[in-house]
Amino acid sequence: AALRVAPASVDAHYGLALALHRQQRPQDAEPHYRKVLETCSHLAEVHNNLGVALQDLGRFAEAAAAHRKAARIDPTDAASWSRLGVALHHMGQDAEAESAFRKAAGFAPQDADCWHSLACLLNDGGRPAEALAAGRLAAALDPAGARNWLALGNAAHAAQRRDEAWRAASAAVRLEPPNPAARNNLANALRELGRLRDAVVQYRAALDLQPDFPVAETNLALALSLLRDADGALAVLRALLVRQPANNEVWRRLGGVLAEAARPDAAVAVLRKAVALAPGEPDAHADLAMAAAMANWSAQSVDACRRVLRLVPGHAAALGQLVHQQRLLCDWCDLDGLEAQLLRRLREGAEGVSPFDVLSCASTLADQQVAAARWAAAKARGATPVARTAAAVRDGRLRIGYLSADFREHAMGHLMVDALETHDRSRFAVTAYSTGIDDGSVLRQRFQRGIERFVDLRRHTDADAARAIAADGIDILVDLTGFTTFSRTSILAGRPAPVQVNWLGYPGTLGAGYVDYIVADPTVIAPGEEGFFSEQVVRLPDCYQPNDRRRAIADATPTRADCGLPADGFVFCCFNSTYKLTPGLFDGWARILAAVPGSVLWIYAGTPQVAANLKREGEARGLDPRRLVFAQPLPHAEHLARHRLADLFLDTLPYNAHTTASDALWAGLPVLTRRGTTFAGRVAASLLQAAGLPELIVAGQEEYEAEAVALARSPGRLGALRQRLARNLPVCPLFDTPRFTRHLEAAYRAMWETHRAGGAPRPIIITADNSGGPASARQREGEST
Repeated sequence: AALRVAPASVDAHYGLALALHRQQRPQDAEPHYRKVLETCSHLAEVHNNLGVALQDLGRFAEAAAAHRKAARIDPTDAASWSRLGVALHHMGQDAEAESAFRKAAGFAPQDADCWHSLACLLNDGGRPAEALAAGRLAAALDPAGARNWLALGNAAHAAQRRDEAWRAASAAVRLEPPNPAARNNLANALRELGRLRDAVVQYRAALDLQPDFPVAETNLALALSLLRDADGALAVLRALLVRQPANNEVWRRLGGVLAEAARPDAAVAVLRKAVALAPGEPDAHADLAMAAAMANWSAQSVDACRRVLRLVPGHAAALGQLVHQQRLLCDWCDLDGLEAQLLRRLREGAEGVSPFDVLSCASTLADQQVAAARWAAAKARGATPVARTAAAVRDGRLRIGYLSADFREHAMGHLMVDALETHDRSRFAVTAYSTGIDDGSVLRQRFQRGIERFVDLRRHTDADAARAIAADGIDILVDLTGFTTFSRTSILAGRPAPVQVNWLGYPGTLGAGYVDYIVADPTVIAPGEEGFFSEQVVRLPDCYQPNDRRRAIADATPTRADCGLPADGFVFCCFNSTYKLTPGLFDGWARILAAVPGSVLWIYAGTPQVAANLKREGEARGLDPRRLVFAQPLPHAEHLARHRLADLFLDTLPYNAHTTASDALWAGLPVLTRRGTTFAGRVAASLLQAAGLPELIVAGQEEYEAEAVALARSPGRLGALRQRLARNLPVCPLFDTPRFTRHLEAAYRAMWETHRAGGAPRPIIITADNSGGPASARQREGEST
């Protein structure tokens, strides 16, 4: 109305501009601001308001120009500098934005807005410690401003100050209960504190306030997944994909949930979609590589790893997985160079290298300890110690808990079942804590029947599992999985038991301060090597590996023709997993076959691609492809029976046969091994010592090849070894499970006595029990004995 009376009135134009801007009509306010500036270009306030309108319109370069003009008019005006900083931040000019914010804070140190803006900028720039300081100032200057607490909470979250992040987010929610962003941030803080159920409540509250909130939906799915509620997480993500079918982050999260739920085939299909939507996103390819590996689709995993490395050449985790998957495929192209690169990255301090991937490389004990320590620290991140409550009833027995994903048809299951069944129940109360699938196998049923208590923790979170174990009053918790598939070592990070032990599942240190002992023997960990193990070393007298005296071998022996073997000729075999094969090892095998006319090498190959690769490698070494025979998977009893067709098992290095060597010996087949320089490379030597065949342990490659050829040419000597093995089987320490279990129990008693006396964990040696009585332990403070 005023402009109709006085069209040139500066006051009317300015009043109308402000009114329109407050009505969120910046596009209508802009021409009136400019009309004012035609006459009054000296007014900093008008330049600033024009700049704000331009920012609202997304025209940040023009907004920055307007704020600069305001700052030139009044260089001490904090608002001009602060608003200039906001515009520059939107333009990606963060260094200049930071300078502007700091000028604003210098001119108005009591202005919370300046510190709030600086906190947000620094946090976005990956400088959480500095952001935290600025956020604290903003919240202190204006404690009633919810956005200041939100900024502080974000900075605390990035700085991994979980308690402070929770307090800040809680303050924001108290000040603005209907703020969905505040609810989401509070849920994030609760999730980081392990309060997953409380987090779910807050995520759902955020979504009640703002139903279309993809960030909160994906966060809710993550929390449900961590709660082992895969169905709930999948429902949230699939509903979100109906609205946002091109959101690759949601596809990635969906793939992750499927993989964690042991549905890797479905995960691969979903993650292919994520990769197609974001082909330049390395994390999507890394997720696909992991899911493909879980599905045993090594070729697809290799391809995905290579894509990650093209996008991020120094990606250590992808490099480690590439090395391992190529080993599984026997794809040795550039393998030596890739392995050297992996070890170099590890020694340079790279994070994310799986310790298991390092075991089969030409790594040292020091390399393996470094990889394990970094991995264990990551697993422990966010874990909080659980309260150990006094058990309701104590019956005087030592309470042993075994934690494993492999109480099923699995190599580790076959090794440990007899020892766990053989525990003296008058002195030991044994509980199996299963974190793996129930495969419905006979072996699974045997575990459930043969162990005093069998508890399924698969659907428990790590924190809930730790609380359950602590509530059971377990004295000694033994991890039987280590850093292998479906590992749940994070449960141990919560310290649910006063004494925690690494045994059997992982042939090396776990590098974790929350694991006290590693069970070994004098062969796998030699005297003087204790410094490479974060645990205190417990040495059993014979062999650290148990065996099952009841392992069935099928009565029927297949014919050579059934197995693809020639009717005549010496049969060397190796049923180790293919990742244990190396180009250098294969060179030696080719020379052995060349020196023994008519001989064949019978090896395990799970896929046609592996067989094709090994045939190609054999031809490159001058081998007739017919001299390589490939064994396919069979039920365990039938697999053991086919060992009768072989003459000599040839072991691998740097990673020996473990369960496969025990299988061969139990089936009466001699094993020739080289003694390595690490735990994983000495297991077969330990088995042979305990089986009474120490002469089949050699030191160097030349001796290994010469001995293999000599045994093939000396049927009488090889026959004598077979006869001695047959005589030893009923009486040798390797298959004397009651003897083994007595030694293991003596170790547990020594661990517990040390703990009960208030002492720190220390080296333990268990002396041989040859009398049928209880084994004994010796200890020395501060050194191995």
